[in-house]
Amino acid sequence: MWILGIVFFLWGIVVSTMVPFATGFFAKLATVLVAWGPVALLSWFLIARAFGREKLHAAMLGGLGIIAGQGLDHSEEGTGIALDPKSKTLGLLCDGGYQLYPFDKIREWASNEERPGGVVGFGVQGAIGAAGANIRAAREAAANTGLFVTVKDVGRPSWRVAMKDKAMRARWMEILQQEINETAH
Repeated sequence: MWILGIVFFLWGIVVSTMVPFATGFFAKLATVLVAWGPVALLSWFLIARAFGREKLHAAMLGGLGIIAGQGLDHSEEGTGIALDPKSKTLGLLCDGGYQLYPFDKIREWASNEERPGGVVGFGVQGAIGAAGANIRAAREAAANTGLFVTVKDVGRPSWRVAMKDKAMRARWMEILQQEINETAH
């Protein structure tokens, strides 16, 4: 998404250089709108998406009956996890939806981190091809990094919670160990 933002920003700068050559107020206004309209639309889209993610995370927390920011919830990149030790329920959020699972429906969890490799290209075509390969590798590595939870659910047996921070993943591994495994005995 940031690449699209850079492209739109550069587009805005290039087209804005044409404003002095436009004759009349409406021609200048149209040039500015064509120049900066894509940036404005992308900004609006990102803000609306972030608001929707926050709203969904709040709905999951409400379903669990816990308050945000008390240490037993995490949300990142449209995914999330929350735990209510009183009701022994785990909430998982991903792909625009969430599900609540009692502790006895949790099979396993794992932490994974993957780092992308790098491709080097020579010349303009090689550099463009390398950039595309590096972007794809980074996207795939990000999709394979996080906290992965497997549950007893035929409809969705595996959930990924985005967690870039290694310490945060370790913290959640310990929370799940203490709350699910150690309180069950």
